[in-house]
Amino acid sequence: MTEPNELPMPEPDAGVQWPDAAVPTADALVDGALGVLDSVPDAPLEEHGGLYTRIHDSLLEALDSEPGLPTIQPSTHRPEGNS
Repeated sequence: MTEPNELPMPEPDAGVQWPDAAVPTADALVDGALGVLDSVPDAPLEEHGGLYTRIHDSLLEALDSEPGLPTIQPSTHRPEGNS
């Protein structure tokens, strides 16, 4: 039987290299979403998933509010039998 690989544990202060702060885009919704990235390094690891979800959802909101894009109209289709 093969023994499991024992990987060395990283040092607690290995010095994670975080990217620089996001460059402003002149779009308030995008800048707001990217601004949340600044809080990731100081947040506990278990909160990172929630922060990334928040950033993702905020960027989707920014895309959905892009002026000039067609809006999705609610369906007026009625299934047969409903009058």
